[in-house]
Amino acid sequence: MSEMRTEEEQVEAIKSWWKENGRSTVIGVVIAVVAVFGWRGWQDHQVNTANNASALYQTLVNQASAQQGQTLSDEQRKSASFIANQLKTDYESSSYAQYAALWLAKLAAEQGQVDQAKTELNWVLQQEPEAAVAQVVNMRLAQLMLASGEAEAALKQLGNTAASGFEAGFYELRGDLLVSLGRHDEARKAYQSGLDANTDNARPLIALKLDDLTEQSTN
Repeated sequence: MSEMRTEEEQVEAIKSWWKENGRSTVIGVVIAVVAVFGWRGWQDHQVNTANNASALYQTLVNQASAQQGQTLSDEQRKSASFIANQLKTDYESSSYAQYAALWLAKLAAEQGQVDQAKTELNWVLQQEPEAAVAQVVNMRLAQLMLASGEAEAALKQLGNTAASGFEAGFYELRGDLLVSLGRHDEARKAYQSGLDANTDNARPLIALKLDDLTEQSTN
């Protein structure tokens, strides 16, 4: 009898607990299930978005590639520009959109549309790109500004520190800007820093520029 009473008490206790907590337990389980499937759905969406952006960017690369010694036709440029702008519009947060804007900036610069090139490059900076991309953008903006006679603004745009892997090009450009401003002592230091970083001799002009400045100072 005592065992039966104990079992009845246990059943009653379970019924009482379920009455008090059953609904919240079910709701909790439902929320957990929805969260799991929602997370998986979001992950699938992110993967699909990345794949679509990658495929579209590959189309851009194919369309914007000319054979050696040839230039893009007007039709190719228009098609590539359309695709690049589509990447910026539909996949704005992706790195592929940033690469597309870099290509648009290059195209605009080649066509003498300096302001449009600057607009595209500044758009990339607004996306807060990774350090390497930001370095490329700032160097290209500085080059455009130098060509437009804005050496002081270009020097500010370039900054004082090179991202890893960009030291030689960075200091060469910094030297060019300082030369245009007549700050030859600083320019020599910049060229020397570029020369020290140019371990693979990929930029032989740095040594020539440094030698030229040194000869000017001795004459």
